[in-house]
Amino acid sequence: MFKGARVLEMNVGQILFLEGDAATAFYFLLDGQVKLVTSAADGHEKIVDILQGGDLFAEAVAFLGYRYPVQAIAAMPSRVLEIPLTIFLVILQQHQELMLQMLGRLSLRLRHLIMELRHLTVESADQRVVGYLLELCPSGNSPVSLLLPAKKAMIAARLGLTPETFSRVLKRLREEHLITVEKLKIYIHRPSALRQWAKEDR
Repeated sequence: MFKGARVLEMNVGQILFLEGDAATAFYFLLDGQVKLVTSAADGHEKIVDILQGGDLFAEAVAFLGYRYPVQAIAAMPSRVLEIPLTIFLVILQQHQELMLQMLGRLSLRLRHLIMELRHLTVESADQRVVGYLLELCPSGNSPVSLLLPAKKAMIAARLGLTPETFSRVLKRLREEHLITVEKLKIYIHRPSALRQWAKEDR
C-alpha cells in the first residue's frame, strides 16, 4: 500500500466525493460497488459509470489537477483505497515506468469514453443493451451464463435508458429465444446470433 493512503469503509448511499470538489486524491475500489453520477438538465440523476471491485477511478482528473466532474456514491457496502495525489506524484517522479503505465491507462480511458459517447448518441436501445451484454461475454460463440453486476434499473440508467425500456428489450430478446433471464442471471445462447439481431431493422 502507498504510504499515506487509507482504506475507507463506505455504507450504501454514502458519498465519497461531490461533483465540483477539488480532485486531491484518486481511488481504488477494493470491494463493493460505487456509482459515478452527475445531475442532468432536468435535475434527475444520470449514472455515468458503475464501478466494481478492482477498478481504479478519478485518476485522470486528479492527475490533471481538475475538479471531480461527477460524484461518487456507494451502491453497496464498499471498501475504497484513497491515494492522495501529492504522495503519488512523488512516486511517479521516482519511477518513470509507473508514469508510462499511468499515461497508457489514461489513453485507454479516453478511448473508452469516446466509445461510450458513440453508444449513447448513435445506437438504438436494442443495440445499447445487446452491446452491454456482449461486453460481459468472453470471446467466442459458445453459450454463456452472465450475472449482471448491478441492479437492472442502475444498468438502464448507465445506458441512458428507462428501466421500462431496458426490460422491454430483454423481453424481446427472450421472445426471440436469444437469451434466458432469471433475475440478475442471463443465459446467452449464441453471442453471434445476439450480435446479428441488433443489426437488423425492426
